[in-house]
Amino acid sequence: MLTFEQLVDGFRKLGVMEGDTLLVHSSYKSFGEVDGGPATVNRALEAALGTDKDGTLIMPTFNFDFNKGEAWDVRTTPSKMGVLTELVRQDPRAKRVFHPFYSFAILGKHAEMLGALRYKSAYERNSVFGKLRDLDGKIMVIGLSYNNSMTFFHHIEQMEGVDYRFLKQFTGEVTDENGNTYTDTFEMLVRDIDKGVLTMVDPMGALMEEHGVIKSAKIGEADVKLMKANEVYEFTAREMRRDPFLLYQIEKK
Repeated sequence: MLTFEQLVDGFRKLGVMEGDTLLVHSSYKSFGEVDGGPATVNRALEAALGTDKDGTLIMPTFNFDFNKGEAWDVRTTPSKMGVLTELVRQDPRAKRVFHPFYSFAILGKHAEMLGALRYKSAYERNSVFGKLRDLDGKIMVIGLSYNNSMTFFHHIEQMEGVDYRFLKQFTGEVTDENGNTYTDTFEMLVRDIDKGVLTMVDPMGALMEEHGVIKSAKIGEADVKLMKANEVYEFTAREMRRDPFLLYQIEKK
């Protein structure tokens, strides 16, 4: 049974520091049994970061139903990124970034600033991904493959420019914090399905591990990874020019 104290200790030993800005992709189940359940994990992350002082916890609350024609409400549309993220979304202290597919729920020092962001293109320079670089933030992956977690790679692809993805617009009904409902258009860099492009970023993740960009530790039963966003950006921007197939593959017909 994994305790609050063991979680805090594990996060700190991995490299999480008080005052950090941390984006967390997570599989709660990967920890195994946790004393107190999912809420204990979030409390431990907050404690390790010091969100009551200078730390910031960023949880992805992505939901892609808008892309399929469903309405999105910043106040009520649930996260589809796991129980830890949904708990933060429901936290009355949290601020949620207004984006119908790539929203985030945020606690701590930079919650107000990040929560006030308004942008249309999911991975643009003014997005949470871009701000993570400005804040010299870190990314944690708990019990997931890179392919099922590292959305930050798509920010790099958009910033650096790639020929296997293109910008696509999605229009639908959104509702803001004040209950105002209206039609709006948002944008995402999508893979070129006609070319048979499949996202496959695990090779880039493995290469970063090999070069020490990513640190790994076992916390409970979970494999937990930690990396600095700016180091990931610099390494990936260089290596993707050398070998773009570190980030995607072509589906065999």
